[in-house]
Amino acid sequence: MAPDDLPPDADALYGLPLEDFVAERAALAKRLRADGDRAAAKQVDALRKPSVAAWTVNQLVRSRGKDVGAFTDAAERLRATQAALLGGRGSAADLREAREAERSAVGRLLEVARGLFPGGREPGEATLERVGATLHAAAADDAVREEVLSGRLLRERETSGFGDLDVELAAAVRPKPRPDPERGRRAKEEAEAEAAARKAAERERRERRASLQAALDQAVAERKQAEAALAEARAEEERRRAALEEVD
Repeated sequence: MAPDDLPPDADALYGLPLEDFVAERAALAKRLRADGDRAAAKQVDALRKPSVAAWTVNQLVRSRGKDVGAFTDAAERLRATQAALLGGRGSAADLREAREAERSAVGRLLEVARGLFPGGREPGEATLERVGATLHAAAADDAVREEVLSGRLLRERETSGFGDLDVELAAAVRPKPRPDPERGRRAKEEAEAEAAARKAAERERRERRASLQAALDQAVAERKQAEAALAEARAEEERRRAALEEVD
């Protein structure tokens, strides 16, 4: 039931001692019926009694605003640190500090919870464990946190899935590799050797091209000389043929 849907005075039921909840719920429903508001009376009758752990969380939210505010701030810091770390920012140290702040805030609320029970009774350890689990779940999940901060929690909650902040994300973050001087030296030497090989290959290519060009130039020159000699020989042949014809 959303906050705006609660009948008048229904919210106050969740701030009462737990043992008074059922009787006061019945009394409120009776008053509403007497006032002619049967729909509201039906809604009140349907309100569920919180578990002991949920009731304890409700009393913390309703009576310990400063401590709950410190818890909320720590939870938001932890969620922001977690998101930064998963996004490749921040550090494992940041996560540890945020996680410790959240645990400290939860621990403070658990200490306060020991004095909430009527007659100076101490809550059982199982109840305190469920209260702590609910607060950690609220730190991990925005929807759970909204439900907790309403002060009308009905059942304790537990962290689960991706929202479980008990998982140490620092173990999943790969640390930056430390510089390796020997590896750097080898990489530099390999790069220099590769550059020298490229220069040598380029020099050899230029020298081979120059050698081939010189050979081609020589062949062209020799061909021209041969052609000139052939032309001279043909001219000599023609002269002698003409001289022979004159003798005849």
